[in-house]
Amino acid sequence: MSNNSGYIDPIQEQGSEPEEATKDDGNSTSSSHPLVLDIPQFGSDPCDETQGIEGPSNSLVEPRSPTSLENFNLGQVLGEGGFGRVFLAQNKNTKQLCAIKALEKAQILEKGNLNSVFKEKEILQRISHAAHPFLITLHGTFQTDSHLFYAMEHLPGGDMCDFLNHVELQEPDVMFYTACVVLGLEALHQIGIVHRDLKLENLLLDQEGYLKIVDFGLSKDRFGYSDRTNTMCGTRTYMAPEIYMKIGYGMAADWWALGVTVYIMLMYELPFNDEDPIELMKSIRYDEIELPEDLSEDVSNFIYQLLEKDPEYRLGSGEAGAEMIKEHPFFRDMDWEQLLHRKIRPPFVLNHQGHLESLNDPECQAPALTPLAVAVAHVRRSKEEDIEDGLYLYPAQKKSEKYETERRQPMEILFSDDYHGLCSIPNLLVMFI
Repeated sequence: MSNNSGYIDPIQEQGSEPEEATKDDGNSTSSSHPLVLDIPQFGSDPCDETQGIEGPSNSLVEPRSPTSLENFNLGQVLGEGGFGRVFLAQNKNTKQLCAIKALEKAQILEKGNLNSVFKEKEILQRISHAAHPFLITLHGTFQTDSHLFYAMEHLPGGDMCDFLNHVELQEPDVMFYTACVVLGLEALHQIGIVHRDLKLENLLLDQEGYLKIVDFGLSKDRFGYSDRTNTMCGTRTYMAPEIYMKIGYGMAADWWALGVTVYIMLMYELPFNDEDPIELMKSIRYDEIELPEDLSEDVSNFIYQLLEKDPEYRLGSGEAGAEMIKEHPFFRDMDWEQLLHRKIRPPFVLNHQGHLESLNDPECQAPALTPLAVAVAHVRRSKEEDIEDGLYLYPAQKKSEKYETERRQPMEILFSDDYHGLCSIPNLLVMFI
């Protein structure tokens, strides 16, 4: 997904694992000379079929029929980066929504990232097979002459970076979202996957308001608790000290990134930040964070232990990592079993009002789907006004004088009933030509 709020894109340094590629800062997703290349391993490939699952499938990519881009109505761009773009899409047959990630073949080959693409596909298939409630699901893959496509679960709540622009989280809210990430990381580590790029932009809210971990382009699999790697990759402001020190790092680097994430959710700023990458590295390695006194002792202690410079003493280090984290006093009110079964109500709930299609503009080459809008729906009613609408804060960022938000109550995120045609997004379909 695209990076926001000035966060630095994943860096492009190669370490001791030349078969792996890191992400690029560029946003170009088209080529003046499209490459006609068929990659058999990336053909019409439903996730369920590749995992050997028999019987009916709920996958958006039909197991028994070839899948192509023509099977989908394409909507707005959900995010973009060095890999290409992610589009909102609707399966024409099932009418279900999904997110389609498009990667340009020419760019992949030019940068020598083909192995990384297949590695990400393999990791996504393993994760999808596990069907974990806090990890994104891959429905399947397919390709055109010029592009590779992942059809993935659509998470309509958007990423936490955007979400924090519209709400102010309290400690119980942060505890809930952090717990979702802890369970997701626990599942990844148990199957030998280290994420290596955990950050707010890679944590997305699903329809019911739960957080899911996404984007495994920098992840490494077949990785044990005692294993170490030296590849310099990630997002600079979230990278652990041992990554910069090039002494080898393990799964504890993910827990450091979680500490940075929790800090931002509470403080609305990065714990270590400098435009100069050298100064940023020095700050991460040597500077100690300071937390305000109005934070509870439990959450302060939790952050301090996650942002421990020495990975051997960091909370979560070792094979019992996730269990140690779950036993921390910060989570004393969390019922982990209930959360794992999604029986705890999230502090913010998505209320789906439908995705509208528009064929009004004949210049549009595909129906448009509803863009996400954020609305605060739990409000305190004034004496004379009925509560009919929320405060639409995004994308229009309008505030109604009729309502005042009640910060201590759970809020809802709603979908706007507005929509935009594809032609409002310049060159949206250029990459498919």
